[in-house]
Amino acid sequence: MKQFKFINHIAFIFTLCLASCSMTVKDTMIVSPSKQINGENLEQLTKVHGYSPQWLATENGKQIYALNKRVEGQNTTLLVLHGNALNMSLQPWFGVLEALAKTNFNILAIDYQGYGLSDGEASFSTMMNDAQLAISTLNKDENVYVYGLSLGSVMATSIANDKRVAGLIIEGGITNVAEMVKLYQSRRLLGNLINVQLDNKLKFDNIAALKGINKPILIIHGEKDNNIPLSMGEALYNASSHGLSELYSVPEGGHCDTFIKDDTNYLPRINKFIQSVSAER
Repeated sequence: MKQFKFINHIAFIFTLCLASCSMTVKDTMIVSPSKQINGENLEQLTKVHGYSPQWLATENGKQIYALNKRVEGQNTTLLVLHGNALNMSLQPWFGVLEALAKTNFNILAIDYQGYGLSDGEASFSTMMNDAQLAISTLNKDENVYVYGLSLGSVMATSIANDKRVAGLIIEGGITNVAEMVKLYQSRRLLGNLINVQLDNKLKFDNIAALKGINKPILIIHGEKDNNIPLSMGEALYNASSHGLSELYSVPEGGHCDTFIKDDTNYLPRINKFIQSVSAER
């Protein structure tokens, strides 16, 4: 399965700047979108698994491609926000959506600006804006569970205080920008010699965000994740004080591949979490 390398993408930028030992990371530099569409996968989602294509309009007139699966009489919705690379027709995001289609929940998933069929230019900022746009399209009476994967965990926590959000699901999530920089530096030769300056748009802290969110969180993290270490998933779990929050660590799991590495337990754990939260509401 094709795996994206969020860390390696940034590490490459670090390598280019090593000679000067100084660099500024802009919010367009941490995204790696693909405009390549796997037509067969997209057809599977829309013609076999019940997703309907939908276009969401941004304030500046750009069109965001979304996949919407509605279940009659259901008011529980999964809002799926993928990570910094590829698009919904490619793995692992295609596999996640294919697996989630087997649940009995409504599902809304988006490709951010610059990804897949969506208009616009990809950046961290547009990812944040597009997550806000996505949740704004949902009905006021829906119980929403925001599913953020990898960098999408930042988008998920950014909209978690919306009244419609009943809980969060975070898979392969990251902690904060300071720890990510340290992680990049630790994995590169002479990385600690690089003076990293960050665009102000890249200041994020999922740990602080989760401490301020009194909502249940299901943290999913692969124990063999070579991109984002399990310790970050554990830190996210520990940041939540809600009694219904859970840590679901996957012994054979890599980065955002639980749908295939633990397919027996993946959907039951998500269903159980949502059912336990719904029982308390």
